[in-house]
Amino acid sequence: MAEAGQNGSDPAGDSRRIAQLERKLDALIQSVIPIGVALLATRDFQHIVETILLEAKALCRADGGTLYLRTDDDQLAFVIMRNDSLGIAMGGTSSTPIPYPPLPLRDPVTGEPNLRNVATAAALHARSINIADAYCADGYEFSGTLAFDRLSGYRSTSFLTVPLKNAAEHVIGVLQLLNATDPATGAVVPFDPADLPLVESLSALAAAALEVYMREERLRREIRTLHIEIDEAKRARQVAEITETDYFQSLQSRVRQLRTRGD
Repeated sequence: MAEAGQNGSDPAGDSRRIAQLERKLDALIQSVIPIGVALLATRDFQHIVETILLEAKALCRADGGTLYLRTDDDQLAFVIMRNDSLGIAMGGTSSTPIPYPPLPLRDPVTGEPNLRNVATAAALHARSINIADAYCADGYEFSGTLAFDRLSGYRSTSFLTVPLKNAAEHVIGVLQLLNATDPATGAVVPFDPADLPLVESLSALAAAALEVYMREERLRREIRTLHIEIDEAKRARQVAEITETDYFQSLQSRVRQLRTRGD
């Protein structure tokens, strides 16, 4: 026992950590494989992305989670919000819209990158950010979060924010987890750094689903635009076909005659 203490080793603690990592690995395998199979088979990408967020929450025992999607005008739009303690279920498969405006990645006036918000900073730097306590974090602007806490009585403490990258390493969204909890006490604790690779694995699946979703949305917009153009061209052709008929020309001639007589 003395020798173990002198070497600073803790066999019992090491065993617990190994067991914990094995449980997380098993949970990840059980999550990733079914989600990967579903991703290939389904067209309901909202449901898939929501499932990924919920699986990430469960793996990290997070109380809340938010998924952002990068828009064409360089903002992070809220797509899904979940918070167990507050009973929040917005966006995704829920029928409740998210009332919050998107987060600009750049200042609309100066064009400077918006590094004050942790979600936008993670997107701009294309790297994950782990914050133990938002109330003590330096370099990030949490005024919106703190205002929300004051109104709700909640305390947003620990954050794990992971960018979603496509195959070209372009950030297309952000997955953010809130308030990790200790499984024994239920107390809010910092996110375990060992959880980061697990969440990043799930984020890769979310990015794949979002990329397909975004591509299909662009295709839908193009199809709608094409339909409008076709309809306009069709109407113009129909009008031309009518106005070029002998009957229509005869009517126009009579109208002109009547106007001449009236004058």
